[in-house]
Amino acid sequence: MKFLLMIKSAFVMNRILALLSFLLPFILYSVTCSDTLMFDDAAEFAVVIKLGSIAHPPGVPSYILSAMLWEKLTALFSLPTILSLSFYSALCVSLAAMLLYFTFRKMLSSLSENELYKNLSALFTSLGFALAPTTWIWANTIEVYGFQLLTMALALFGLVRFNITRDKKWLIAAAAGLGLGLSNHHVTMIMFLPFVPVFFISNLFSPSEKTQTSSKKKATKRKSFIQEYFSVFWERNFWMMAAGAGLITIAFYGWMFYRAQSEYLYMFARPHNLDELLFHMRGGAYTKNITQTSGSIMSARVPFFLKLTAVQLGVFLPLLFLGLYQLSKHRMMRIGLAAILYFLILFFYQINNNQWASTDAYMLLPFMLLMIPVLYGINGFIKKWKLAYILPLFIIGNTIYLYPSHNRNSYPVGEDLMKLLDSSAPENSVVLISDWTTVMLYYYHRIVENFRPDLIVLNYDIKFTHYRILPLNYPEFHEKIKHEYKDFLDELRKEHPYQATTTGCDLSTESLMNKFRKLVLKIESTAKEQNRIFLTDPRAHVFYMKEKIYNPSRYVSGCFMSTVPGDSLSAAEFLRMDFPYLSSPLMMNDAGALDKLVDFQAMLDQHISFYELNNDRTRLEQARQAHARVMKLQREMKKNMSFAYKIK
Repeated sequence: MKFLLMIKSAFVMNRILALLSFLLPFILYSVTCSDTLMFDDAAEFAVVIKLGSIAHPPGVPSYILSAMLWEKLTALFSLPTILSLSFYSALCVSLAAMLLYFTFRKMLSSLSENELYKNLSALFTSLGFALAPTTWIWANTIEVYGFQLLTMALALFGLVRFNITRDKKWLIAAAAGLGLGLSNHHVTMIMFLPFVPVFFISNLFSPSEKTQTSSKKKATKRKSFIQEYFSVFWERNFWMMAAGAGLITIAFYGWMFYRAQSEYLYMFARPHNLDELLFHMRGGAYTKNITQTSGSIMSARVPFFLKLTAVQLGVFLPLLFLGLYQLSKHRMMRIGLAAILYFLILFFYQINNNQWASTDAYMLLPFMLLMIPVLYGINGFIKKWKLAYILPLFIIGNTIYLYPSHNRNSYPVGEDLMKLLDSSAPENSVVLISDWTTVMLYYYHRIVENFRPDLIVLNYDIKFTHYRILPLNYPEFHEKIKHEYKDFLDELRKEHPYQATTTGCDLSTESLMNKFRKLVLKIESTAKEQNRIFLTDPRAHVFYMKEKIYNPSRYVSGCFMSTVPGDSLSAAEFLRMDFPYLSSPLMMNDAGALDKLVDFQAMLDQHISFYELNNDRTRLEQARQAHARVMKLQREMKKNMSFAYKIK
């Protein structure tokens, strides 16, 4: 504090604090980044960025293109791809934090409080968001959410500065932020669009106190909020900004459409005509997560998101309510209501969204907007409650507390799972896998790092996220099964036209199931002819047994079911269950990890049955101990994720 008071130049002080708002998060994010891939979509994004191909709906082209450029730049300095893309997320969120500092500081410019306190209020609010648990967890991994935070911060930066200065140049920043966000994770940005006109209302951030005359109090007259809101649609500036955002969005999706004219070793769909492009942009097969959510699932998700919000805000939660009071007191409640309404819209959307992975990340943008009333709460009480001393202590203490549960160096998911696959799959095996994380990890490591090119690894629905992935990666093997594969695809197109070229494979008719059954049997027989071992992961095995797709008599080979007995090494590697990521505190809040534990549980059930049948007492005991550990971990994780299991 004394050092800051010694700085006579407000400009210099402002820039020092802005630099702190960037450097502190960036350093923390960087030292907690890992050089291995995580659960869910990290491997997909890494391989798509490396290839310049198509990501899952809606395609997120602005993130893919910007990350491609970043990865190529850092490759000049020999930075590994995974670490480079993790740093990119860290950079995006850190830049977002700095933009938030400038934005928050501008919001306070019309208030009469001490300049230093206004600067500190902006800094604490920015750091309070950047170092909060949900923000941090998505700032040091390969995902779209860090980039989306940057787009929202840029949009707010431009909108707030335009509102206060009426300088049209700031509309360029606003349009860029909105356009980049709409061509990335567009759902969260689309839901923000109804609130954009609010930022065009004059004097949004200027206090409007009641004035007193000698006879009586007279309140400053003002149009109703509804009148002010709808009058924005007659403003030329608004439509200029909207046009700019629209052109940027179209440009990025146009780039994705151009890329989709080519084929890639991995691609999540290939929207090479307008109909498929629009389907991909709308969310493709993922729309069923919203349309098929039961009331019981929704009720299970409510406590999770309430807790998530409370943990994210922490000590800033009471300051949120104090900030709403301050906004009401100064007759600035319109911006407070906009922040609350945006939060509630995403809150109810996520309650209704039946998804496990990254379900908390959808709340990042509304959490960002909730920091606006927090800002006014801090600024209103910073002097009275000595917050200039208390909040730094809280931020430091909270950072120390959160560090172990956000240090991804203790969570080598990709490394552990690829070592397990390597030890479980004998040379030249054909492997059918249902687990999204494992199959995507393999495709990344095979395509980018030439890992285990001897294997033929397929998704258990065979065609995966595009039917051309199989022939492009395994042309010789495809040649042997092409007739059965074509028959299956033809039947699939009849029943579900889009599923051949994207995710999903609803075997909804007997004819389609028969074609699929013949295809799997052909794959197995071809593997036998080529002296390849045929492996399936536990969920694929259970599905194939249930549908009578193949002979259920199998052996165990590490984490796979096999047509031949597995060796002792593969069993030992799996049964030890000593993967470092299982001991990491990060696992306790990772829905993808819980999904994998269910996979392990199913495979250990197979090991136990196999060893009981063969009277192998030593390995039976090892399998039971591993099973007990997996079940214990599941119970512990379930306490943190009430939504994790579907309630029947």
